[in-house]
Amino acid sequence: MLSTIREIGKWQRDKYSKDELDTLIHEPFRSGGKIFFIKVDIDTNDFVDVELEDYDSSRKMKYIFRKGPSNGPNPTPAAIITEVRKTFENKIQKWFIKYGAEEKNEFLGKIRDILNANKDSIIKSIQKHIKNLNKKDGKLLTIKIKQDNEWKYIGELDIFKESLRRIESQKTGKISVNNKVCSICGMQKVLVSGDVNVFKFYTIDKLGFITGGFDKNLAWKNFPVCPECKLELEEGKKFLDAKLNFKFYGLNYYLIPKLLIGDKVLLEEILNIMSDTLKTINLKERIKKRITNDENEILEYLSEKKDILTLNFLFLRKDQGAERILLMIEDVFPSRIRKIFAIKDQVDKLFNEEFNFGKIRTFFSKSDENKRDSDLNKYFLEIVDSVFKGKQLDFAFLLKFYMAVIRKEFINDGYFTFRVKDALMNTVFFENLGLITFEEVKMEESIFNDIFIRYGKSFANPAKRGIFLLGALTQLLLNKQWAERNAKPFMKKLKGLKMDERDIKALLPEVQNKLEEYDSFDLGKRLIASEASKYLIEAGERWNMSVDEINFYFACGMNLSDSIAGIAYHKFKKEE
Repeated sequence: MLSTIREIGKWQRDKYSKDELDTLIHEPFRSGGKIFFIKVDIDTNDFVDVELEDYDSSRKMKYIFRKGPSNGPNPTPAAIITEVRKTFENKIQKWFIKYGAEEKNEFLGKIRDILNANKDSIIKSIQKHIKNLNKKDGKLLTIKIKQDNEWKYIGELDIFKESLRRIESQKTGKISVNNKVCSICGMQKVLVSGDVNVFKFYTIDKLGFITGGFDKNLAWKNFPVCPECKLELEEGKKFLDAKLNFKFYGLNYYLIPKLLIGDKVLLEEILNIMSDTLKTINLKERIKKRITNDENEILEYLSEKKDILTLNFLFLRKDQGAERILLMIEDVFPSRIRKIFAIKDQVDKLFNEEFNFGKIRTFFSKSDENKRDSDLNKYFLEIVDSVFKGKQLDFAFLLKFYMAVIRKEFINDGYFTFRVKDALMNTVFFENLGLITFEEVKMEESIFNDIFIRYGKSFANPAKRGIFLLGALTQLLLNKQWAERNAKPFMKKLKGLKMDERDIKALLPEVQNKLEEYDSFDLGKRLIASEASKYLIEAGERWNMSVDEINFYFACGMNLSDSIAGIAYHKFKKEE
């Protein structure tokens, strides 16, 4: 994966002829934002005022912003404003105190003295300006310098550019060794470093992360990287952040294309499209199908490619400056993506509704809706991994989470029918992809065969069919009660959808008797009851089904009661 990111970075640097400074500089914001300039007049040794400017990405080489440690100054006197006083003191003022002393430069010393002498005025001025801005807008604090009667950005002064290069070079050289092999390019280099902090999920801050006797001086053995590869990795990471970073139902992932054979034309074609705004817009307009909630998703476009490249999905979570790998799905072929879209099409047509991973996320987000964060991410990502890699899923495991949501909606009279439909769509999708399998039992033909076949082999079992039809019959009773009494008292009999085998067998005669009381046990309902009874008798004793499974099929029957009733009444209408 890192070699691929390095290739992307190399392509970017070659295409745009980027030098070291181009790569080292970060974009403070993706779009929008304000730049706060502390205006310092070197000619008069005075602080002038604080000036605001709209952020312009074309001027990033003038801002020369680069993120640094959270507890110290950045490599340049430019920092994102969090708390005004802290940002000024820790990021701007301390930069000149620390690096001004190292440079022993009279010019930097003058700026340091001006900032120190006017500290309170500067902070008040920044606070005054910041009150009028939207809190969500990005804010960058830096300085602008007047020298020889001309105002200049720090990026226009060699001393700041050279200081940035020197600071970054010192970081790389701290834990390094000469004449060793780089782990990225595989070549012996004059210098390799073990402190390449491009991705925040790699760290040597803790001794337990270091091989070779926990000696930090030997940390280069963990991950030796040469200076050239470090720059290319960093450029590749910037491209991922800007162009190949996608949303995924509350999560984020990098989509990293990797070439297997042949020349680099295909990889460059994909990267060119993603790096060109106009081409990206045209691509978005052409793409009609998506399986995620990100309108920039390009999986359908990539599914059309040949299997000479693979796709890698890197799910990351940013946590207080660190990056944690949640899931890495490697080597997914375009043909696999094509198959996923083909199965999606089948499910879309079957349910007359668009299927996407949001249907899965519905059941694998939070175990309790009152929780602030999604605590089921691990399970959700395991399912996503199975979909892309063709790994088997445990149906009993899925049912546990299906029913937790379905029961809640049933008890609260919420989106019960929608959640049952979502669960059934997921089940059909997983079955058609071959991720779950069901044992088939040979049975006699039924007038409801079409509907059973339509929803897959999941229903190829007499107990499941009997439970399903009983669920449909029960829903018809509830509909009758609601029409006559504006209430559904029979719902109490369903035990909050926690019925077992004994409850189901006892429920059928109760439903029939209640329909008789309402004088509503007509020929159509009798046919449904007869078929349900036939299947339950055929199932015999000890169904070997969990409570979740029993109630899932019962809920499916309730949800599809109109379809079942339509078939039953159509039969008698035809006979008449």
